[in-house]
Amino acid sequence: MTVPKPLITLAAMICLGLGACAEVEETRVAKQLDPNPTPASYRVCFGNSCRLHGNVSLTPEQWQLVRAVFDPPPANSLEERRAVQQAIAVLERFTGEQTGTSEDAPGMGVHLNPDGQLDCIDESTNSTSYLRMMAADGLIKFHDIGFPAHRFVLRAWGPSNTATMRENATSRRYAVESYFRENGEPAYVLPLEVWIEGWTPEDGDPPET
Repeated sequence: MTVPKPLITLAAMICLGLGACAEVEETRVAKQLDPNPTPASYRVCFGNSCRLHGNVSLTPEQWQLVRAVFDPPPANSLEERRAVQQAIAVLERFTGEQTGTSEDAPGMGVHLNPDGQLDCIDESTNSTSYLRMMAADGLIKFHDIGFPAHRFVLRAWGPSNTATMRENATSRRYAVESYFRENGEPAYVLPLEVWIEGWTPEDGDPPET
């Protein structure tokens, strides 16, 4: 069957438009990032779409519990991604105690206190700060930390953002996805291309590669 040229043109325009929108969204989200997060002082956002901001300060003892996740040091990039999953959970618990977001529900959730809920913009922004702190402390060695990525897939809850990191050996990018789980649970880490195609937890556990 031959597809009419107007439909082909329309499809191309939609694809280009979505790509441009993704770039705009990623730039907008990047502006929300704390430029220099440290365990002693980092900024997080919450309340949906970074409507609210809070400053968090961890004690040396609390940060040592993050370090403990990487002890013994991961021997390869896969082990490091597994450690990142757990470290995100630890940091979410500490952050939640200081910001009132300990009851953050999975996804958009149903929250009696909307100020305590995080959407994908909040989650990706905060997770990027967590990853940067880990990397600055030498805990992440097999990956570089990237900017949040954006997708728009109607069957996968519509538009969404995720933190990212890139494997040094292969340049493959990974989504560090904490939006789909409640506060303090391990993040999902999966190939970014799988996430962009529309992966959600309803599809089952993501591939571990």
